[in-house]
Amino acid sequence: MNNFNINSVALITEFNASVWTARKLDRKVTDDVVHNAGAASKGAARVNKNLLAGRPELEEIASHVTATRQYVYGNTMPWSDTGQRLLPTVRFPVFNARMDDFKDKFDALVDGFVTVYPTLITAQAMALGSMFSRADFPTAGEIAHRFAFSCDYLPVPVAGDLRVDVGNQAQDELRAKLAQLSEARIEKAMLDVTTRFTEHLRRMADRLVVDTDPKTGEPVGRRFTETLVSGAFELCDLLKDCNMREDTTLTQARMVMEKALSGVTAVSLRDDHAKRAEVRGAVSNILGQFKFSGV
Repeated sequence: MNNFNINSVALITEFNASVWTARKLDRKVTDDVVHNAGAASKGAARVNKNLLAGRPELEEIASHVTATRQYVYGNTMPWSDTGQRLLPTVRFPVFNARMDDFKDKFDALVDGFVTVYPTLITAQAMALGSMFSRADFPTAGEIAHRFAFSCDYLPVPVAGDLRVDVGNQAQDELRAKLAQLSEARIEKAMLDVTTRFTEHLRRMADRLVVDTDPKTGEPVGRRFTETLVSGAFELCDLLKDCNMREDTTLTQARMVMEKALSGVTAVSLRDDHAKRAEVRGAVSNILGQFKFSGV
């Protein structure tokens, strides 16, 4: 295992976003449902109104946040249970620029939503029928504050930076605990990216099988999406940047994979059964030859 300073090769990033849910408990309808069902407990049912039912404007914002979160998870490694992620410093320029783009689009979508919000309320009076209540909707001045988007960066804490007003022995114990915690989180981060890589290899080994049509006897390749190939390239790039331990097994496996994928596209794998078999053979060899720690 190589000795290194984690805060010299990585930093912590924390992405947070909130979107107005447009959901409201309808107590009257809830009481009616419970009563009509003859339920003995008032808590037997809860009827939540979708205040913007049938409107795509809010869903577009929520979908954008989901896409942003997927990008963050796809390009970082887990660090803490609170949602903090570990980002290799070499990936920071591209990651930060992409997050700025996500933020700009989020702001534009929210601005557009806020602009049409008053007319949406009017339209929902008919959509919700007797369940409509103007009091359920935030005011035009309040609605913008129901949305938020932030991406923050922090240095990785190290034991040597500990400064607390306790005795020397207590400080030593705290430093030891912090060092152990940091080590455990690094191992968890490495396990995460290694697991992603091996799971994708297994998926490729399965989808690149060429079956035989029982009726015609002709070879038929199993179906797969473009992401089977594009995802492999992305994971190779991720491994190159995230192999902070300089694990030789991961490095060798990645290099074998990159060689096998050289010049390969999803189209070529669909059309060329020989190339398909070649790539599948390389993938199977990686899975059989390399033993990944913890996977």
